[in-house]
Amino acid sequence: MIESTPQLADSAIESPSTKNWFRRLLLFVRRANARFIWSVVAIGLILRFTIRDQFHPWAIVYYLTPIASLPIWLVLAKLLWGRSDGQTCSRSSRLRSFLNLVAIPGFVAWAFCSENVEKAKTPSSTDVRIVYWNTANASWGVDRLAAQLVKWDAPIIGLIEANSYFPSTLKEWQSQLPEYQVVPAHFGGLIAVKGTVKKQISHRLLPSSHCEQFDLAVGDDEFTLLLVDISAQLSLSRRQPLQDLAALAEKLNDRPLVIIGDFNTPDDSVHLRPLYNQCRNIFREDGTGYAATWPMPLPVLTLDQVWVNQQVNASKCEHLWSFFSDHRPTVSSVTFQK
Repeated sequence: MIESTPQLADSAIESPSTKNWFRRLLLFVRRANARFIWSVVAIGLILRFTIRDQFHPWAIVYYLTPIASLPIWLVLAKLLWGRSDGQTCSRSSRLRSFLNLVAIPGFVAWAFCSENVEKAKTPSSTDVRIVYWNTANASWGVDRLAAQLVKWDAPIIGLIEANSYFPSTLKEWQSQLPEYQVVPAHFGGLIAVKGTVKKQISHRLLPSSHCEQFDLAVGDDEFTLLLVDISAQLSLSRRQPLQDLAALAEKLNDRPLVIIGDFNTPDDSVHLRPLYNQCRNIFREDGTGYAATWPMPLPVLTLDQVWVNQQVNASKCEHLWSFFSDHRPTVSSVTFQK
């Protein structure tokens, strides 16, 4: 009896109530997060079939739930919810698991059908190639990025987040692209052209968005290119800057116009409707492959876009793959009406 007393005391110490309390707290937090994700997905679906991103702050939920992200959200919610530890599941829990299981392949099929485009035509010998890329502040090095750009052999290159406002970085871009005329934009982007920049104008798209206008001559073609960087702040509505961009496109409608850039807005946004009245999103009309461009390596949002007006004909637009940035590069083939 005397020897067993310490063992009983040790046994009591090995199973403290605080251990069960911590497990219950962890389970509560995990399942609260799972419920939150399911709620966000449900609200996102309602918004997609109603007002979309028309009003803030509901637009934030819409941006967080693009079609390609829905299977990822549901898998994450299921992992957070976990199992029932051998206990009998309630009817609501079984129904929740069943709906989650059915919805995942359904959303995968929906994303595949909506985000894969096969409308491209074979480019002709007279087509002009345009490369656009958000290079993520050139974090992988200008030399690596420039080597990749040279391989794509395009006479027109437009870059966002190229750090061109630093004189040393701009000089490096110019040395790495010796066959091009490299011209910086006021917000850190740049263009590189095998041709002539005839005019450059800076535009401010309020609030906190930017656009640089370049009037270009490449071979026998003369046209205007707009390099656009819409603010990524979720707290700001995309309505005003995209309306300003559409108004600018309308003013420039007397000549061939190409708009490239990081819109930080999915291409099904209601705020892009004014731009659709002036231009065409050439990936949706003449693209090939998977549409989403951000974030690498698992993109779910089509933020990087190429638009042209009626005086530009597009044959092909393709979103390529590269690990040198969190954005996918875009390569387009177009011809300009004389």
